[in-house]
Amino acid sequence: MKRICYAAAPVAGSLNSIAHAEIDARAIAFNCRNCHAESQPGSESSIPSLENLSAQQIRQALLDFKYDKKPATLMPRLAKGYSDAELAAVAEYLNRN
Repeated sequence: MKRICYAAAPVAGSLNSIAHAEIDARAIAFNCRNCHAESQPGSESSIPSLENLSAQQIRQALLDFKYDKKPATLMPRLAKGYSDAELAAVAEYLNRN
């Protein structure tokens, strides 16, 4: 007879969702870095680097793009493809890594 600990089930589900959120944030961040790579000395680019921005600054910019509060050519279309929670998660990930 198998015994199941039902008290642990919500915790296991929460840990699983945390792991998925981290993987999703990493995948989104990979896409961000395609354009927003670290700045190279002496290079001039119209695409800003994300390296010196806080998680809150990144999150707010992404939300501003998503809700058409900040004009741009590509970023509003990209930001609209993610939930607010995904944008917050990627902002945290970019700030840590």
